[in-house]
Amino acid sequence: MEIYVQKERGVFALSTPKMSYLMKVDEEGRLVHLYWGAPVKDITPAGIASRRDFPYSDHGGELYRPEYRAQDPRDFDPPALSIRYPDGVRNTVLRYRSYSISDGALTIVLSDDIMKISVELLYQGWGDLDLITRSVTIRNEGEAPVVLETVRSATLHLPGHLHYRLTHFAGKWGAEYQRQRIMLTQSQVVLESHRGVSASHQSVPFFALDPMGRTTETAGEVYFGALHWSGDFELIAYQNPDGLVGVTGGIGTYDTFVELEPQETFTAPGLTFGYTGHGFGEMSRILYDWQYDFLLPRSKAYSPRPVIYNSWYPFEFDLHEETLLKVIEQAADIGAELFVVDDGWMKGRDCDRRGLGDWYLDEERFPHGFRPLIEACHAHGMKFGLWVEPEMVNPDSNLYRAHPDWVLHDEGRKPWLSRNQLVLNLAREDVCQFAIDMLDRLLAEYELDYLKWDMNRYFGETGWPGASSKEIGELRIRFIQNLYRIWDHLNKVAPHILFENCAGGGGRADFGMVPYCDRINRSDNADPVDLMLIHEGFTTLFPPKTAGGAGNISPSPNGINGRTLPLQYRIDWGMTGSMSIGIDLLTADSEELIRLKEAVRRFCELRPLMNNSYVYRIASAYEGPCTVLEYVDREGKGAVVFAFGHGLHFRQYLPLFRLRGLEPHGRYEDEDGNIFEGETLMNWGVSISMAGDYASHVLVFRKVG
Repeated sequence: MEIYVQKERGVFALSTPKMSYLMKVDEEGRLVHLYWGAPVKDITPAGIASRRDFPYSDHGGELYRPEYRAQDPRDFDPPALSIRYPDGVRNTVLRYRSYSISDGALTIVLSDDIMKISVELLYQGWGDLDLITRSVTIRNEGEAPVVLETVRSATLHLPGHLHYRLTHFAGKWGAEYQRQRIMLTQSQVVLESHRGVSASHQSVPFFALDPMGRTTETAGEVYFGALHWSGDFELIAYQNPDGLVGVTGGIGTYDTFVELEPQETFTAPGLTFGYTGHGFGEMSRILYDWQYDFLLPRSKAYSPRPVIYNSWYPFEFDLHEETLLKVIEQAADIGAELFVVDDGWMKGRDCDRRGLGDWYLDEERFPHGFRPLIEACHAHGMKFGLWVEPEMVNPDSNLYRAHPDWVLHDEGRKPWLSRNQLVLNLAREDVCQFAIDMLDRLLAEYELDYLKWDMNRYFGETGWPGASSKEIGELRIRFIQNLYRIWDHLNKVAPHILFENCAGGGGRADFGMVPYCDRINRSDNADPVDLMLIHEGFTTLFPPKTAGGAGNISPSPNGINGRTLPLQYRIDWGMTGSMSIGIDLLTADSEELIRLKEAVRRFCELRPLMNNSYVYRIASAYEGPCTVLEYVDREGKGAVVFAFGHGLHFRQYLPLFRLRGLEPHGRYEDEDGNIFEGETLMNWGVSISMAGDYASHVLVFRKVG
């Protein structure tokens, strides 16, 4: 990101290769937004002449677009900042104070000198990507405490008096990341969660806006943004009565406020925004590059994800040493590279009603500890991993009996029980330290290669008996800050371990968690037909290598919807993410085992093409009777195409499917030895048969010249 400051005119210009972002200090000393969109190089007086929002009017008035909107008596759009002062006043009038540039980032300081508040706006680029991250720090410069009732990360303004279409993702347990599209009218659309988790069990902290709703996968403008936060959040997209369109967003305000003592500061999480003129597909590729090259844990960002066998779907809580030793042998025989013992290994944990919180091995079911399992895995060339749920506890557990005060609850009331468990108050320092110590012990004791962190219920009460008003108001914030603290610790002490983030499936599939985890669970629903919708939403934002789950090759019938699907369909689908197998290998017949072994071999053969790839949505599950996804290696080595039928009718015509992202004059060889030029595959396309119920195909095109 390039930063240009024209001091005499108070103009600030931020530029990436294909995006410009402009603001200025106006004659009243206010920092106002000028422009966000395609590149603008000319910021001379003529180039950025005063905007005339009403050119037909004599006064040619300019509507107010504050760069960061505080609650101001002259402004009626959603504020990013609302402060309650000691006298009950809530209005803040911000004026420009100063700026500085350090390490390629721009900081602009605004202040209300009457109310003794300063606001630091930080703008940070990401190399040559068309992305900028904004964050804000509020400082109380007065002599009395103040209360931040709302403190959002940014105010964003879109250009022109145009109608915009909002694309976002929403859902529920088992149906995450469902694409939603609506045209904005004079209204406010609020995307939010106050469940204690951030993503896709209600709304996802992400937005995309395109002018007039005309943008496609391959063409048109998209203005988009995402919040770096894994707890309660609010994003508000609005069109005001004058037709101006904007977005503001940040930490949620439900049961939350921040008390700032004199000279104390509070920094809101980052909000990253970007622009493209080349459709939703290009937006996804920008987000992929951001994660591949900057966000994902650096020690494993480009490493292939291993083929996982997970115990949950076939065995659930019925785990025993003798059984798992047999499964390990079979898992190794089909080619699995990592064996994971999921929920059910702890003392007394034979169902979901007891044992959660007691992180010690059940000696009756594992009389020799985990050592025989670990040694068997290593002897067969496999790694070993474990499931944990550090934020939760069963009332029927030694931990709860010893520390009933550690759970979220209101004084004098019975805590709200959900899924037979309670939420540990991670905002407490003693609870946070307990989690760190417990995880350190497990990592050391069992020489783990993988850890799956789960979180299987939502917040209820924001209750913390005996806590101060400040602690209560900040509980939901401190909880997530301590969550990040624990994850940061894990990555520092065990950078070699593969970490998976799960929250009842995709409840924390967000950009706040990406820097800490290598796999992200999309959903507890492993049905391929349902997952096509979930996966399309998920991979709009996240690279396919991060698409985790306990059984991407899953049992049939499906446990959630009862759908029965052929094994080959489930196998082909299982290759579209980070492959995991959740089928009972002890009851599988010889043909199934042979086919699973071949599936793993084929996935490992194709993995170099898919490991660091882009996903091109050739045919959308939302728009037709089949789904076609093309995975194109970022280095140009080739492409893998997945095609799935799921609703053909009446001898339905299917067009040739035009591929994307290839070199027009490159030469590509398919698995039958046929050679095609890239432009042929992209302009003419490929024919894919979809005959019968639930047909699936995997096509491979390797670049040979």
